[in-house]
Amino acid sequence: MSFMGRVAATKGVLLRLREQLQFIEKGREILKMKRERLAGEVNSLLAEVRVRGELEKEIMGAYDSLKKAYSMLGYQNFQSIALTVGQTDVSGLTYSVMGVIVPELRIERDADISNIPSGVAYETSEKLSPLLMKIIKLGESEAKIERLVDEFMSTNRKVNALEQIVIPSIAGTIRYIEGRLYEEMLEEFIRTKHIREVIRRRRA
Repeated sequence: MSFMGRVAATKGVLLRLREQLQFIEKGREILKMKRERLAGEVNSLLAEVRVRGELEKEIMGAYDSLKKAYSMLGYQNFQSIALTVGQTDVSGLTYSVMGVIVPELRIERDADISNIPSGVAYETSEKLSPLLMKIIKLGESEAKIERLVDEFMSTNRKVNALEQIVIPSIAGTIRYIEGRLYEEMLEEFIRTKHIREVIRRRRA
């Protein structure tokens, strides 16, 4: 997109375009810094989600233990024991990373497995209980990554648009106006010189 041919080639327009270009270039630098910060945040979170494969193996192991306890205790006994554990209370908060609202989960109260009377049920609970925090943390990290990546892609598109379209267009228009003004200055110089020459000849 170019403004050439649609703007007046005047010093006033040239000054405004130079100011506009300077403002846009500053905005581009701010967006680039934001993009780098978002990329850094995503990279730091990627280490947290790499545990998914190992976590899935742990869950499958705990699930096998759960099936064993269920088959040994039966539905009614298993249900009664589950009621003695209580529930895990989780609160959800949010905070901002470069203007992006991301979630933060906190466990306010953990399930208490100390009163489980059955050995096989207690063994199963020991395997399942620590996995809950890992699952919550993994979900939190994945949600953060999703939101940060969306904002990163949006910021990257803005930077590319400024660098590839907007800034080159304004810079090209500035060069066009500078060229026109230079041509007009030369024409005025030649015209003035010609008039002086005519006057000099008449006086002679």
